[in-house]
Amino acid sequence: MPSTLRVAIVLYGNPLGEIWRCVRAVNRAAELAIDRAGLRSVAIAVGDCSDAPLVSDAEGEHLRSSVAGGVSLTYRWFGANLGHSAGSNALAEGATEDAVLFLNPDSYVAPTLLVHLLGSLRDPRVAAADARQVPCEHPKHFDPRTGEQSWASGACLLVRTPAFHAVGGFDAEWFPSYVNDVDLSWRLRARGDRVVHQPRAVLFHDKRLDAEAHVRTTAIEPYEGILGRLMLATKYGRPDIVTETVDVLRVHGSDEQRRALDEFERRRAADRLPVPVRADGVAEFIDGEYGRRRF
Repeated sequence: MPSTLRVAIVLYGNPLGEIWRCVRAVNRAAELAIDRAGLRSVAIAVGDCSDAPLVSDAEGEHLRSSVAGGVSLTYRWFGANLGHSAGSNALAEGATEDAVLFLNPDSYVAPTLLVHLLGSLRDPRVAAADARQVPCEHPKHFDPRTGEQSWASGACLLVRTPAFHAVGGFDAEWFPSYVNDVDLSWRLRARGDRVVHQPRAVLFHDKRLDAEAHVRTTAIEPYEGILGRLMLATKYGRPDIVTETVDVLRVHGSDEQRRALDEFERRRAADRLPVPVRADGVAEFIDGEYGRRRF
């Protein structure tokens, strides 16, 4: 089981109060894991993709001084919007810790999250694990006995550092912000690693429902989600999924989804698409999802 951990948090326009809430919760979870799970150290690395720094020097010093013994915190303003993939890769670059936890800043982890999530890596065959999100639990299927699943959510994703670097980290070229967690999970599984879900590790992820009980999407999700899906299907050799997606959304898609389709067609015409890879038995496209649904 990992004894050292880096927590990578990528910001973009987040309120300062939300950043504090996230850091305080991680700090408490780290305290508990150091006390109960044999964790020796936790390095919280915060990277800011915002147009201007969200954290002043004084506030950064306040954040650094607020963490517990065995926990450190660094804040870095990138000076550009790198996107989630490139921002996460930058925070994980040169990591010497045994594992990296990629965490969304609009989350609030339970105090026991790290204890349970790190416990998933007792099995040396497990390279990555994700947590249960509330109030909107993710519907993807996992084996209730082993935790085995098609992919792990990047909202709270623990990955062994050597495995993360071995597959080249997140694919920032084709998946700058969305579907990057699916692609990373499939590349890990393609090399023989296991990717699991740990339902005892819980975090609040700030997702809300609309009047029809659908999860509200972010502003960029309709565009980035569809473009990511088309890139994913291309990369994993599923032209049938590309054709199906294009045909359906040309008729039923929103303006943003059609804009994503137009961008995909421009890239296809310019021969700027991923080279297909072999991932037999790993890449799953089932009923519009990237694996079976649990509900």
